[in-house]
Amino acid sequence: MKFQPITRKQTIFSVLLFCAAPAMAAEDAHILAPPGTQSPKVTIAPHRAIYDMTLASVRNGSNISDVSGKMLFEWTDVCDGWAIQQHLKMHFNYAEGEDSEVSSTELSWESKDGTHFKFNVHRVTDGKENEVYRGTATSDTTGNADYTAPDAHKTVLPPGTLFPSAHTIQIIQKAESNEKFFTRRVFDGADKDGMSDVSVFIDPTDTKPVDVKLSDDIKNNPLLGQPAWPVRMAFFKPDSETGEPDYEMDLGLSANGVAKYMRIDYGDFAVLGTLSAIEPLPPCAQ
Repeated sequence: MKFQPITRKQTIFSVLLFCAAPAMAAEDAHILAPPGTQSPKVTIAPHRAIYDMTLASVRNGSNISDVSGKMLFEWTDVCDGWAIQQHLKMHFNYAEGEDSEVSSTELSWESKDGTHFKFNVHRVTDGKENEVYRGTATSDTTGNADYTAPDAHKTVLPPGTLFPSAHTIQIIQKAESNEKFFTRRVFDGADKDGMSDVSVFIDPTDTKPVDVKLSDDIKNNPLLGQPAWPVRMAFFKPDSETGEPDYEMDLGLSANGVAKYMRIDYGDFAVLGTLSAIEPLPPCAQ
């Protein structure tokens, strides 16, 4: 049976890809602590990054023979919130000789206090659009997600549910506070329910440079001037009875929010995303 590549698994970058520019002056950056969290605050700044996507490993029995592609990710400061654009294009080769081209586009806006979220997700397989998710969500004492596509429906968000940017910031806060493990429910609107229970494992004492092959231009980019923590995340379907994660992800996450790489493990194969280009975007122009 052929793997259906553009699923929630391929859109987890919306939970994880983040930015910050240590070269920017403090007054040009935004300092944000999401609701319900304590200091340390995290300084983040807008950026644009490109990741090369390649096949990292294949287990026996998998029908995947090769994977290639690119992902463009932008995080823009629009003053009242963060605007995220993610464009992913992947080419899959299968052991039986067939291939498939898949792409996804995700546009979202998240208020800087972490309480409001808008999402618009499109997925295309071999030129045919096969998934669309669109709507708005709120998360404070009680939360709801109101979908307008593919059909109008409402999803209740449990207390404490985080949106993607707030979740990323909390990971950095936990690492800086020397906390090694936490679990939170995250809503990103990437499927009909839009939620995952995400268990995060951090080694806050390991701040040596991440061992990943990067070009000299990338290595010397001021955006990558800070130490990076190894972070591992396991994504579970809410109320899962198996106890097994739907998929897992490793990444090198800097204190300034830059992800140097990510490795997504789907079980029978894994994909590596390596940073190939990065540049800062302008701060909010109020």
